[in-house]
This record gives sequence, C-alpha cells and structure tokens, in this order.
Amino acid sequence: MPAVSICIPTFNGAKYLRECVDSVLAQTHPDFEVLIVDDCSSDDSVAIAEDYARRDSRVRVSVNDRNLGLVGNWNQSVFLSRGEWIKFVFQDDVIRPECLRQMLAVAATGVPMVSCARDFIFEPGTSEDTRHFYLDHQAQIRATYRDSERWSASRVAETALRRIAENLLGEPTAVLLHRSVFERFGLFNPQLHSRCDLEYWIRVGSNTGTAHISDVLATFRVHAEAMSAHLKETAARRYRLENLEPLLMVHDYAFHPVYAELRSVAASQRPPIDVSREFWERALSARWWAKVAEHNRSHPDSSLLEEWKKVASEYPRLARVPLGMRAAGKWRAVCHLMRRWVVGQKAR
Repeated sequence: MPAVSICIPTFNGAKYLRECVDSVLAQTHPDFEVLIVDDCSSDDSVAIAEDYARRDSRVRVSVNDRNLGLVGNWNQSVFLSRGEWIKFVFQDDVIRPECLRQMLAVAATGVPMVSCARDFIFEPGTSEDTRHFYLDHQAQIRATYRDSERWSASRVAETALRRIAENLLGEPTAVLLHRSVFERFGLFNPQLHSRCDLEYWIRVGSNTGTAHISDVLATFRVHAEAMSAHLKETAARRYRLENLEPLLMVHDYAFHPVYAELRSVAASQRPPIDVSREFWERALSARWWAKVAEHNRSHPDSSLLEEWKKVASEYPRLARVPLGMRAAGKWRAVCHLMRRWVVGQKAR
C-alpha cells in the first residue's frame, strides 16, 4: 500500500492532462500511487492515461462503466484508492515537486486535513473580473490564516458559521486528506454540485481541526472552457448555486449528526447562533424566489421550481415549506409570515 494515493478524476481533460500527470510524477516524496479515474471521456484522456500507466508502474487507470458526474467521480476515486492519505489533483491543475513532502510533514503532527496556498494559471481570454475574483479569494485565505496556520475544530466551526458558503481552504488540488476522514464523515455530497468541496472541508474540520501551509504548493488553472460555461449559466443553475446549495449546507449544520460539534459551538456563541432558524428562513426565501419566477408576468420561469422539487425530493424537510406567496410585491407581509412560520417550526 502506498503512503499516498494521488487521485486525478478526468473527463475530457486531454488538453492539460500530460502537464498535470508530469507535475505529479515529479514529486520529491517517492511513496505514492497515481490513480486516474476517467468518467467516460470522448477525447484522448484514457489513451494518455494508459500511456503513462504503461511507462510507470505507479500509475493506475480506471474507466467508469457509466458517467458518474463530477462528484460521483470524486467518490469513485476515493473508493478505488489504496493509500493511507488521499490527494486530489484536478486534470487542469499542477502541483509543485515538494507538495507531497511538505504536506505530509505537517500531517505527521496529527492533523488529518492539510491545505496549502495555491496560485493560478490564467489562460488567454480570462476577464479582469474573473482574475479579481480568484485573486481576492487568494488574499482572503491568506488573511484568514495570518494569525495561526493550525486551527482547532471549534475555530473551524465558528468561522464556518459566520462565513456561510465561503471556501476556507481552496480547491481539492490544494488539500491532503487522511483516509480515516472518509470512514468517519462519509463521502462528498452529490447534491452539492458546486460547493461539495467546501462543505466537506467544514464537515471534517469542524470535528478534527485543520492545518494550512502558507507556501504555494499547488496551481489551479482558470481556462476559457470553464469561463464560457459560466457565461452560459441558466437562471436555474444560478438559483441552485446561490440559493439552494447554501441552504443544503445549513440544513446539515442544523440537523445532520456529523455536525453535532458545530451546533455546540453555535450555541456557545454570544449571542447564540440559531442554525435551525437560519435553515428555515433560507428555505422560505428560496421557495419564495422559485414561486416568484414561476409567476413572473413578463418572463415566467418554472425551472427554478423544478430545481426546488429535485432538492426537496432528497431533503424531506423542504417538502414542509408552504407553497403560498402568490403576490411578489408584498415582501414585507411575506417576511412577517416567514418569521411566524419559522418560530412555529422550531417549536415542533
């Protein structure tokens, strides 16, 4: 069994895959396997991966029988891995030669989740707004860990409660995880299409704590394909990203057993943070926006309601949210009803 499984989940990633795998094979720490798990690519990703496997015994390749989607392929990678530690590297990204060595050195102090600072490769055509978004987040993470690079579980929980849906660590390419966290806290949540990584960091960190390395050891690529997909986002996708996914995170904060420690931290704050109330208020707001879109006289859009129904089928509490609110203009009255209903739900 290798010390580390470096997992590279792929889907039509041929353009950058060689650069990615070369950076992984250049690690100064020698004890690792490279596991490339392809999710039914239609390009040359599998051929490239198998070429590396023929030339280097550390490389294994697995091709899924059917397309599992982004999060499903991450979880499949965990399932197939053999190492004590698991390190994701995305097909577009690269890591520095000393990445594994430095992260394992910090992990040896007893923390099961370690992150590192990351830089960016901005492909030609990247807009200034996109550059600023990523660079601002980089500066935010740097400021977050300025006082201390070792955080207790309670500090992770407190920060997550006050900065909901904010990624405190970065992308998976910048994180190292011990295998035991998947056994203790489960796999990535497939209901979170865009925030599955940050929710997992909080799920683990609020129970175990975390450590951060200020050295830049990973590089995340921002490329034209991702930007064009972002520009083509539908209203339903934006609604899911901005409304539903934070709602689902708060749902688990409020009710899932794995977040019991986070709820204890919330109750200990002054004033206490009521995560149950936060959930119900967000649920009512998200449900209201779906109804508003459906009844918009100028541009009726039922796609938001369809997204709501998909999520509600997996989260039964959401089925209890009332379906009324016909008039979009009576916001003040709606807010009053929302507050009364939330109090009623908490009392049950």
